[in-house]
Amino acid sequence: MSRGRGTFQAVAAAALLVTPLVALGVFHVWSRTRVLAAGYELERLRSEHCRLQDERDRLRLQVATLRSPGRLERYARERLGMAPPAPGTVVAGTVGGKVVVGEAVGGADRRPGPAEPVATRNARAGGPPLGLGRND
Repeated sequence: MSRGRGTFQAVAAAALLVTPLVALGVFHVWSRTRVLAAGYELERLRSEHCRLQDERDRLRLQVATLRSPGRLERYARERLGMAPPAPGTVVAGTVGGKVVVGEAVGGADRRPGPAEPVATRNARAGGPPLGLGRND
């Protein structure tokens, strides 16, 4: 029996020595896999960041293009049917110390019509077309 007891003690002592080494090995493998996974995630996020920066730059350029005065004027002419006012339609001056715009400089306090071609303004609303410098 003493021989079995000595063998058990030797196996128990060996297990006590090997168990921390095994645990240390398992921890090392686990920590390395976590570091690798974090590296892959970091690279994925960097790639997404670059893609989003490129998209932001593209959208900023698109906004600048859409806001350009030439494009806005072309849009107003082609899509909205707008045009500059006829020469002499808009006149600015002062009457009795009050700044007046339009044909009102001569006396009546009236503003000129919108800067649109004759047939577009009220044609959409179903009424008769209004011209520039109307007297309503």
